[in-house]
Amino acid sequence: MLIILSTVNLLSQTNFRTVASMDEFRQKLKLASASVHTIESSFTQQKYMSSLSEKIVSEGQFYYSKPDKICLHYHTPVNYLITINGKKIKIEADGKKNVYDIGSNKMMGQVNILLSACMTGDLNSLSADYTLELQENDTHYYIKIFPKSSVKTYLKEIDMYLNKKDMAVRQLRLTEPSGDYTQYQFTNQKRNVIIANETFTIK
Repeated sequence: MLIILSTVNLLSQTNFRTVASMDEFRQKLKLASASVHTIESSFTQQKYMSSLSEKIVSEGQFYYSKPDKICLHYHTPVNYLITINGKKIKIEADGKKNVYDIGSNKMMGQVNILLSACMTGDLNSLSADYTLELQENDTHYYIKIFPKSSVKTYLKEIDMYLNKKDMAVRQLRLTEPSGDYTQYQFTNQKRNVIIANETFTIK
């Protein structure tokens, strides 16, 4: 997050209303997330940069393993791999691998924090560095997340959409102070499937 042109852009929907009880939402998310240990889904990434006339669109496969393992395997337009395992991040492209501490790639670090918080049901882990606003319509929850610490120097706002039926993350947008943004949409989600350990290996 994190668009397939045939799908609906959730950010274009305007029929959202304020959720009456944040506590009830947190409890619902926590219960729904308790039984989820792994996730595999397709994703489409749309990157907007004011310096470019067109958005950059990429597609690939997303893997998650509780509590903090994420892999984004881009298939188009180029083969590209981003793997997060705990505090380490690996970026692999053109046969070259680079491993960093996650603090050196702040944007992907925030993706890891945000997705892990929602997928484990622990939004309390965000409270120290973020302010949350919650809305809903008939099909989705819409979480507006505003950084309130040093994070806001490179992230202005995060917009996240969860499907009410299964509380799964459907769309994620990370907006930078400049207005540039990266948006992910997740589709064809499969839960608790076997994912090879090698998917998250960093070395």
